[in-house]
Amino acid sequence: MSPVPLTILQEQPTQPVPPVCADAIDVNNPLGRLRSAMRNSAYTQMNAFFDAFVIFYTDEHLSEEPHKSERRLEYVSGWDGSGTGAVLADGGAAIWVPSGDVRRARATLTCAWLVIDGDDPSQPTIAEWISERLSRSGRVGGDARLTSMGEWQVLSTALQREGLQLVHIPTLVDQLWNEEPDPDRTRPDFPKTVAKNYEIEHAGLSWRDKVALVRSELHAMGADAMIVTALDEVAWLLNVRGRDLPFARLLKAFVYITLREVKVFVPPGKLSVHVRDALLYNCFGNNCTKVNEYTSIYSELRRLPDTKILIPAAGTFQRGASAAIAQSVPPAKRMFLLSPIIYLKAQKNEAEVKGMKKAHLWDAVAMCTLLSYLESKSALSEISVERTVDITRDTQAGYIGPAMKTRVAFGINAADPDYRATNASNKLITKNATLVIQSGGQYDEGTTIVTRTVHYGMPTREEKRVYTTVMRSLAAIAGLRIPSTLPAAHVDPVARAPLWAAKQDYPHLTGHGVGAALCRKEDPVVIDYRQDTNLHTLREGYFITAEPGWYETGKYGVRLGNVLEVVLRPNGYLGFQEATLLPYEPKLIDRSMLTEYEILWLNDYNDRIRKEVGPELKSRGLTDVLYWMMNKTVPIELPSKAKKLVSSSTEHSAKISVLLISFMLLYFV
Repeated sequence: MSPVPLTILQEQPTQPVPPVCADAIDVNNPLGRLRSAMRNSAYTQMNAFFDAFVIFYTDEHLSEEPHKSERRLEYVSGWDGSGTGAVLADGGAAIWVPSGDVRRARATLTCAWLVIDGDDPSQPTIAEWISERLSRSGRVGGDARLTSMGEWQVLSTALQREGLQLVHIPTLVDQLWNEEPDPDRTRPDFPKTVAKNYEIEHAGLSWRDKVALVRSELHAMGADAMIVTALDEVAWLLNVRGRDLPFARLLKAFVYITLREVKVFVPPGKLSVHVRDALLYNCFGNNCTKVNEYTSIYSELRRLPDTKILIPAAGTFQRGASAAIAQSVPPAKRMFLLSPIIYLKAQKNEAEVKGMKKAHLWDAVAMCTLLSYLESKSALSEISVERTVDITRDTQAGYIGPAMKTRVAFGINAADPDYRATNASNKLITKNATLVIQSGGQYDEGTTIVTRTVHYGMPTREEKRVYTTVMRSLAAIAGLRIPSTLPAAHVDPVARAPLWAAKQDYPHLTGHGVGAALCRKEDPVVIDYRQDTNLHTLREGYFITAEPGWYETGKYGVRLGNVLEVVLRPNGYLGFQEATLLPYEPKLIDRSMLTEYEILWLNDYNDRIRKEVGPELKSRGLTDVLYWMMNKTVPIELPSKAKKLVSSSTEHSAKISVLLISFMLLYFV
């Protein structure tokens, strides 16, 4: 009998089992608690469960920078930046963030979250991502108070096509957050600071005068009333300033204006006695103001007698009224139009212009003090400089707080225009690369934004060429004369021409409006050639930013930014004058690249700094800072052959500028 051969069974290779994400299955973190609450009638407020839930980024006024107690998206996900929103479903959790934040979000968030580039059209939208994971007839919850009417409708329509229903379910996340057992995640208290009057010497007009202007605009638009939802519009209209947002002096409130009355919807205890007196004193006829409880706005809108109610539509930066506000108005009464306050607020009156100039003078003192101090120090880091910027401004009279999160980027980090320093990325500042500082301040009378690039060693020829090119962009826009009918977005090619001539561009806006003791970013204008359908024009009294940059990936970056006042020029043309008064860095300027016009522009700018900032520094006894400023503003001698361009790159750039200016009917001074 022959032996039976042995059969050797080879073990088949198996696919590695992916590691289980502990955060994704943790029932005690905010993500797990929200997943449970979606199927708990104690939270859903109805005998129905949800298969997915959308968490939106902002607050009930769709603010760009909500208070930390309103950051529901951050509470659930841990993401501290901006974003469209996040979705939680049985198939996982995803969050949509801007392109510039994708890398940081992926490094910051846990494995429970899929980070999606919200600016990439090839990536799934929120509706598409949900549809891939839910069966038909599924229910999707979301808080309509926290997104615009247009965004809510787009999402709802897309889900309906897939047989899914979007349901407004307010306060679910709020309830979870208020009950949070982990002390490290407890919901912060909303600010208890009361709002104060913004005195008429700063505002220029009384609140009654402003209401009269708005009523006149409403009449011309065919509306009986309007709901004011944007917080900077509320503050401007009522002449009040609060502390309810981190980087703007705003009060959390709604205002309802009719031809007969003004109703203010505000949380209890938020109006000082002086504000109440100002709003209620001498009340008669249509000058009466009634103060109502904040949350009653929704029920009040359902029963108002007015027949044509203006609901703010989305603007350049403002997103308009929330879906919950719009849906509270009966459909037959809705008029979706841009708020007329946008234009009234953007065009500063004489008192506001004076206040903005004063704020920029104070800011110049602070920033000159800062930059002179930093030059004498060593062992600095990005984060330590950020703190020093804020501390230095805090020494100024009239300073209220920062107008933005200060950003400091050194070397390779400065090559990322969206970079924000963290403990993990924080770099020590040495003498071998550029340092970019972006910051702004809120003062009693105005708002400032400024960006400067410095170098504490010996810059290379390439760094000087890049810096000078960026500075020439500021010279180009500062020297323009434009027709008052030209859309602001169409100014952008002139600002970018020096960079385009060098085959460079930057991914962000060149500029936007700036509020007067309000928001650092203000409607209606934007300076960005990619938004050429934005036809809003500039007007005398507008304040705008100009912020060109050059980013060498993996090496360094250069960015400069000023606030400009739009001023009237002869024959009805408009021009620009710098409100920012802070020297450029002479060691980074390649003088051989400058035209005669650019030298004259720079000398005139430096002369203004000496004449306006110099006496202020001297009166405060800041002698060392005064000497520093004088050294940075030494005039440049004109070349012997005037009007001759001394480099081929400069000549090429000038030709492009001339073509653009001719095409757009723009004229240099």
